[in-house]
Formats: sequence, structure tokens, C-alpha cells
Amino acid sequence: MAKISMVQTFLRLGLLTLVLIGMSQIVGAQVETELKCSADKFYNLFRHNMMQMTTIFPQNFKSVKIVKGDGKSVGSIRQWQYVLPGASSKVMMVKEIVKSIDEDNRSITFRAVGGELLTQYKSFDVTMTVTPKDVDNIEESGSKVKWWIQYEKRTEDVPSPDAYIGLVAHVTKELGQYLLQ
Repeated sequence: MAKISMVQTFLRLGLLTLVLIGMSQIVGAQVETELKCSADKFYNLFRHNMMQMTTIFPQNFKSVKIVKGDGKSVGSIRQWQYVLPGASSKVMMVKEIVKSIDEDNRSITFRAVGGELLTQYKSFDVTMTVTPKDVDNIEESGSKVKWWIQYEKRTEDVPSPDAYIGLVAHVTKELGQYLLQ
């Protein structure tokens, strides 16, 4: 039986879109999830309370510290110690910068600026956008969360970031349930 990657499974289920951008081999992967929690609750956790991720997901996020800024505004840098689900239990590190924030559209872009991730990828940006399912009833309607992961491999033999896509999908689903409590 052939091994099917997480990316292939998400593609087949329509949960992931891969896009090749130009000649630079920058690839984009999109994951979209519908949740029952409000768009504002989900967005605000990432916008204002991201440090709680180590408490909510201790199996994945071991520690986070602010390296520069307040940890919330554009230009702030955080350093995460994390474990990828389904991968080895090795604790890895990534430094991320808050690249942009769009309050009106509930969108935040993060860029990896250090850590093991950049040994395989020249660039790695992640954009999260949260929209209410019903704009006339924002608090009660639930939400749609879209993650756009844009990356450039250092070499052609570097695998797609399946484990990171899996982490994003897992965190989104579980966090949506957590925020309903």
C-alpha cells in the first residue's frame, strides 16, 4: 500500500490548495477550516494572547519568549520551542517576526527569521485570516479560518512542509473547540 502524504490527503479532501508562484519556486499552500467559535475570539487569541499557546497546546508548544518588541505588534519577534505532530519528538526552535497586521480583515502574517525551519526553506511566511460566516451576526455565526503558507525550498529535494501544514490544521480545529468552552 502506497504511503499518502498529509499534503496529498488535504488536496484530495479539498482542504488545501497548492500554488506555484513564478520562476522563484515559491510555493503556497492554503488550509481553510470552518469553526463554531466567533471570528473575533479566534483572531484575538492570535492577535493579543498568543503566549497562551504553550498552555493550550503543551504537547506541541514547549515555550515562547519575546525577543524583540511587545510580542504583539508589527516588528515583534518571538522565539518558539515546538514539537511537530507525527514527526519525531525532537524539540525544535523557530524565531518569527510579526510581518503585518490587518485589523479590519482579521489577518496576521508571520515570517520565520531563524531556527531549524530555515535550514530547509529560504523563506517561510504564514498568513492567517479569520472571517465570520455571517457578517450580520458576527458573535453567533462561527468563523472561517484560512491559513496561507508561502515557502521557498532551499533545494528541490527538500520535502513539502506537510508536518507544519498538519500542525496548522490541528491547532485551528482544536483551538476552535477550546474557545467554545
